[in-house]
Order: sequence, then structure tokens, then C-alpha cells
Amino acid sequence: MSSSIVPKRSYGVDLAIYQSSTVNYSGAKFALVKLTEGTGYINPKAEAQIKSAKANGIMPMGYFFALHSANATQAKAEAEFAIKKAKEFGLPAGSYIADDWETGDGNRVDGPKSGNTDAVMTAMSVIKAAGYKPLIYSGASNLRNHLDTNRIVKLFGDCIWVAAYPLPGAVSTPDFRYFPSMDGVAIWQFTDNWKGYNVDGNISLIDLKVSSDKPAETSKDPSLHPVVKWNVGGVAVVVNSDGAYVYTSSKLDKRQSDKLKPQGSEWEILALENGAVKVGKDQYFDGRAVYIKLNPIAYNTSKHAVAKIVMPNTHALYEPKADSAKAYAFKLNDKVEIVGRSGRFLKLKDSYKDKTVYVTGNRAYIVL
Repeated sequence: MSSSIVPKRSYGVDLAIYQSSTVNYSGAKFALVKLTEGTGYINPKAEAQIKSAKANGIMPMGYFFALHSANATQAKAEAEFAIKKAKEFGLPAGSYIADDWETGDGNRVDGPKSGNTDAVMTAMSVIKAAGYKPLIYSGASNLRNHLDTNRIVKLFGDCIWVAAYPLPGAVSTPDFRYFPSMDGVAIWQFTDNWKGYNVDGNISLIDLKVSSDKPAETSKDPSLHPVVKWNVGGVAVVVNSDGAYVYTSSKLDKRQSDKLKPQGSEWEILALENGAVKVGKDQYFDGRAVYIKLNPIAYNTSKHAVAKIVMPNTHALYEPKADSAKAYAFKLNDKVEIVGRSGRFLKLKDSYKDKTVYVTGNRAYIVL
């Protein structure tokens, strides 16, 4: 496996139509290029900027300006559009792509924090599933007040690209006395006028690593319909046709053993770190060999989902209580649409005599 690495505390720039198509800023080691905005706008210089960055030994990355606000469906569409263009423009597989989520051009950040976070995590999950590394970009205040960054970092690891400009005018180096301290920061955008170039200046807080080989071969049906308990955040399904190795660290430099885990095996996700999927203590998969599916019910008590009855003699209950009266019975493997949960009890969309009913979470697993 070949790869390129930009070590932490390296400088980089971010670019849009306002900057030159030639990317040769002295001292820059990486460049984040605007790809798209929403599902319609395309940066006409993006392809040339990516090509120029590569030609000048600068690691190219991408971002799209979000218009999805708190709409997860729109977030999915915008991420898919950005990925499509990233591939067309020659952004290497395994590169970083950011969801630029801020106020502007109709994007709203004043919705419920949980809804905002769901939408951003949806976009990031689409990016991850496509073989790229997801980032979330915004200003420090917006990240603190309108997104649940703990949820995001728990799943995606160091993935925050934060903007905070403590010093006015042309700035060459960041002043870490004014660093916007928060967990999970991968890149800090510390000025909007780096060295007087009139371009945003950034510094990496982690090693930025992009694999240059092709994504692993995957199954024609990558979903495999995994099911999980209500409180499991997500699962990783091995889809590489030959199976997948488990590694002892997120660097993927040492295998736990030479035995492959079989295609179709499912693993609870504990975290994502630098493109690797953590599934246990000192157990990691290469993110390209597994398919990740998130469980919305684990993070949001008012989300819609589909549940599958996994135990016989399961009943709908009138109340979310273990000793509640039974409303009606289910058959094993029945699928029911749910509208959220109350603790470990799932709320059903259908009602009985105009009353909401519930099913115990350990009897009806979420179909992802």
C-alpha cells in the first residue's frame, strides 16, 4: 500500500473560484478545494486547482458548501453530488472531503442541535462510505452552539476543521495561545490572509494521511441488512469479497493475525480513526473493506426507523414499561415502522385504538 502523509503542524490553504487555478503557495503542504455548493453549483476552477496542487507536491482535499441546514435527506444528496464531482476532478480515493456547514446562501444553522447534527453526520457517513475521509468545517462558535461535536467526534474521530481568527490582517503563523480549544480538531483555519496572499491559512493538528491505492473490491450488495439493538450506534459489515484483516492500531501497520474475517460478518463501531474503523480494544478494520451503517435511534429519540421482531412471543405495549398491558402480538421477523423511542422502548408508527404503542428494544432490533 502506498500513501502520502502531511505531518501535523503543516500549513495549508483552502481555495474557491476567487483564487488562482495555479496552486503553488510557498510553504503550503495541503489545499482544500471547493468542489460544489448544494446540488447545483460547481466550482469551475476545481479540476484545475486539484491538478495544480498535485503537480506542485501539495496534498489536494475537497469541500462542499452546504445548503442542507438540518435536512438529512438533502445532506445525503449534496454529499453524493460533491463525491461525484470529486471523482470527476481527479481527487484521489481516500482523500479528505469536508461538509462546509455555516450560515450563508440559504443554509440555516438555527435549527435544533440534534437535527443539525443528524444532517451533518449523514453527509459525513456518505463521504466515508464512498471511500473518502469526512471532515466538518465551521466557525468555532457555530460548532459549539449548533452542533453536537461530541457525537460527531465519537464516531468519526479527529474530523473537525475549525475556523477562528484571533489576529487581524496578514498572519504567517498561528498563535496557539488563542487556539479554539475543543476535542477532535484535525485542521485549524487561523487566518483569512495567510502571509498576505489573500488566501485562508490553515494548520494541521494531526498527521493527514491519504492512501493512494484503489478501494478494496466490495460486494454487489453492500448493505447486507444488518440489525442492531436500539442503543448500538452503528455497525461495520465486512464487504470485501475476500474478507478483511483486523489490525492492532488505526495506522493499519500490524495485523492481529493472518486470518481474515469473513464477508458479511458484523461488528459494532466504537469509533473511526484516520480512516480506520475501531471495533474493539486494539481492533481496527481498514475502512475500505467494510460498509458502515449508522443507527439514528441511538442518537435521536424522535427519529424514524424500521424495526424487526427478533424474539417470539413479542407484543405491542400500551406504555413504555416492562409491566405494561399488552395491546397485540407480533409474529417473528415482522417489520414495523417506528417513530422514535422512550428509553429502551421503541414507539410504533401504527396505533391501537388511537393510542401510541411500544415494543421492548431487546425484542425488536433496528434494521439499518
